[in-house]
Amino acid sequence: MSKHQSGISQSVMTIFDARRTDAIGHAELFSLLGLDSPSLSAERNAVRDSLKWLVTCGYLVKTGRAATAAYRYSGQGMRRQKATDEELRERQLERRRARRAAQGARPKAAQVDKMTINRARVDLRADLAPAKPWGKEKGGQRPAETVDEFKARGGQVQRLPASWEQAA
Repeated sequence: MSKHQSGISQSVMTIFDARRTDAIGHAELFSLLGLDSPSLSAERNAVRDSLKWLVTCGYLVKTGRAATAAYRYSGQGMRRQKATDEELRERQLERRRARRAAQGARPKAAQVDKMTINRARVDLRADLAPAKPWGKEKGGQRPAETVDEFKARGGQVQRLPASWEQAA
């Protein structure tokens, strides 16, 4: 809980200490705290949060729900005490230690040379792509053949006239 929230909780506790036998609703509590104006919605929300916290800690007892909710002093005091700054620092350090230990226990990703990945990609594409006509063979590609070699294998060449070859 923040310092601001702690101050609000303290003022709410003071009101309930002064009126130990009364059941106090939201509207009455807001007027006692001077938060009558609806424009103070952030402060009202903080009061609602502190009421919830005080119920959780056993300091208050809640009856009803939503608009009909009323709070009464329980007489049991606080089951949970607010942690001191030193305790909060110690908890924070303990969380950091646990997080570092968990991160250290995770296996690290194997370092892979990016060029190894690129070489594998180039080899894969070289196997898929047809041979270049200028004869740059890679990774087991056969050299490009000439038109005469293609015809000798039984291939047929179909020649289409170009637009610039037609006489006007």
